[in-house]
Amino acid sequence: MLGGTMNAATQANPQSISRKDQPSVLVVGAGLIGSSIAMHLAKKGCLVTVLEASAQPAAGASGKSWAWLNANHKQPAHYRDLNLHSMKLWGQYPDLAAFPGSLILNDDRTGDNAYPSSPLTPEQLKEEEPELSDAACQGGARLYEPEGYAYPESAVRFFLQQAEQNGASVLYEHPVQSLETRKFSPHITGVVTPGTTLHADVVVLAAALGIPELTKPLGLSVPLTAKPRTVTVITKPLKPILKHIVVNGTHQLLFLSFADPVDIRHCMFSVCKRSNPLCEVMLSQHGRISQRSSGPLAGLQTNQALS
Repeated sequence: MLGGTMNAATQANPQSISRKDQPSVLVVGAGLIGSSIAMHLAKKGCLVTVLEASAQPAAGASGKSWAWLNANHKQPAHYRDLNLHSMKLWGQYPDLAAFPGSLILNDDRTGDNAYPSSPLTPEQLKEEEPELSDAACQGGARLYEPEGYAYPESAVRFFLQQAEQNGASVLYEHPVQSLETRKFSPHITGVVTPGTTLHADVVVLAAALGIPELTKPLGLSVPLTAKPRTVTVITKPLKPILKHIVVNGTHQLLFLSFADPVDIRHCMFSVCKRSNPLCEVMLSQHGRISQRSSGPLAGLQTNQALS
């Protein structure tokens, strides 16, 4: 799952303008979760309005996500099964997701019979990914064949487009300041935005780390964990260097080589979180870096710095 979300659905104000056969729904947040919920509810006949604080979709956690599709050693079992089901659903959208498999370096964990994987020796890893440096290959890896990644911004735009085609409205630059409730009742009836209050039968909160701030005044604690990520390198669209997703054993570094087929504003190569001296990634001979943070870069076969 990409970002933290929680759904908050309650009975609405009896004076709501919606009809029983078409319940009205306010979705707060136009990221992956919010856009998907909006699409599915709109297709089921709900009167959906999506409220996004920014001027464009996927401006929060979704736009900064690795978008890694996996159920890798996830526990408890029902959480793993949920992720496996999600991966199958993403497989229905070949233009929005790809499944090249993941290589986790220095991974000596035992395999899961329900989740195909195979260990690779340093030599086999080098054969699979010739562009990885000898240092990066020295601990071998485990290949998880079913894994892949989504193109988050394109997916969000597609989901919102589908929602709008089914009657939904998407309002940008509409930050939600607070939740509206009935007097002397905890039932949520709508949301307060600058200059107006919007009511609906159901309110869905899909605003990631913005959710606790909205629910706290109601005495509701929504524990969400922030996982900071730093994109170390962004290039212009280039030919892929790697065939798989490559991750170091502690998941502190992910190297992803992809091009979004719909929105090329995405970077081809991302190094996420902090640079790791044991498995740093170097982009060389393959193009120019358009953005670069401070810190060392190394890890691919070649060693010519880009600028």
